[in-house]
Amino acid sequence: MTKTQLLLLSVFILLTSGRADSSSAQVPELVKNKQFQRHAQMAADSLYNFNDKGVEQQIAPWKNKYPNDPIWFIFNGMKLWWKMISDKYDTSHNKHFIDLMKKADYAASKVLYQHHGNADGLVVRMAANGFLARLYSDQGEWMKSLKAAQKAYKAYGIMKTQLPQFPDLELTKGLKLFYSAYLPKAYPVLKAFSAFLPKGNEKEGLHYLREASKHAIFARAEATYFLGYINFKYLHNFQKATSYFSRLYHSYPRNNYYARLLVKSEYKMGHYNNALNAINRSLDRWNKNKLPYLKVLRESMLFWKGRIFYRNKKYKQALPLFEQSLQLSRQLPRSKHRQYYAESAYYAGVISDQEGHKTKARYYYKIVIHAKAAKNYQKKARKKLNQL
Repeated sequence: MTKTQLLLLSVFILLTSGRADSSSAQVPELVKNKQFQRHAQMAADSLYNFNDKGVEQQIAPWKNKYPNDPIWFIFNGMKLWWKMISDKYDTSHNKHFIDLMKKADYAASKVLYQHHGNADGLVVRMAANGFLARLYSDQGEWMKSLKAAQKAYKAYGIMKTQLPQFPDLELTKGLKLFYSAYLPKAYPVLKAFSAFLPKGNEKEGLHYLREASKHAIFARAEATYFLGYINFKYLHNFQKATSYFSRLYHSYPRNNYYARLLVKSEYKMGHYNNALNAINRSLDRWNKNKLPYLKVLRESMLFWKGRIFYRNKKYKQALPLFEQSLQLSRQLPRSKHRQYYAESAYYAGVISDQEGHKTKARYYYKIVIHAKAAKNYQKKARKKLNQL
């Protein structure tokens, strides 16, 4: 079974999972406290903006008063998650993250054992297992991913009955409604099983995602991201997609991932001036303020800046940008597996070839061929090398 088929199977099983039974007794829970919700929302915004001091400023009074609440695992987990998202090739944090989320799930299960239906326990169980499901799927460990996702979905089912107004639930509801409607259309193999899927509605799904992007406590940025992703990848409404990515870029100006996402989407849409402006602003901001993940940001930004100059036939300006991007890739974890390691070397080879520097071109093409990424560029590099 292919990776795509396994992913579709996982999504299908999750969408057809039955509802969990509602719980009985409730005890005081932080996520029900309106004042805590405001502080948690501001803490989440600080976290997405790589402002650790801002996170602690918002949650410290609550954490000091309720040190044993499992909700603190989620803030710690999100901090670590963003280290992983910032450089997907650096897998050194994966084991620590898995251990942390398992501890979070265990802490939540202890609370739920004593107080079945406790909202904090349910939020932590839903979030921890959702994170684990996503990480396991990225690693190709589909059975582990499915098991974690089922735990998360069970917690979500209970949350719907215990705390139906909790705004973060709208993210899950929106994704479920959209994909239940979209998947059978996009993948005809699922049409035969459409009777077993929950009723879907793309328009309603997008509505709930928009609501989550406005009102969610922990998941506002995630909802905004999915709105951009869905519009870009599935609905091909690139203008709307870029507006969501731009919102993330401006709302979280210290977030390297959102900066890179906006530049790439602007380039793919052919908005080269917009992309160049975002590149220059981001490079200036990161250099001036010494923001985290400068090398990762520069690796990406210099590559796309090189692509823009290359497209405009400004080859002498493009070449050093590709060479700098390649050098940065070499300084970062798992260099040969990095996308820009191979792609920067390829374009450096093409320009060197065009300028008559055959030895230099061979050098760069061989880098591409021996890379562990960008198979399509390897094929093109091999062809170019054979023509020299």
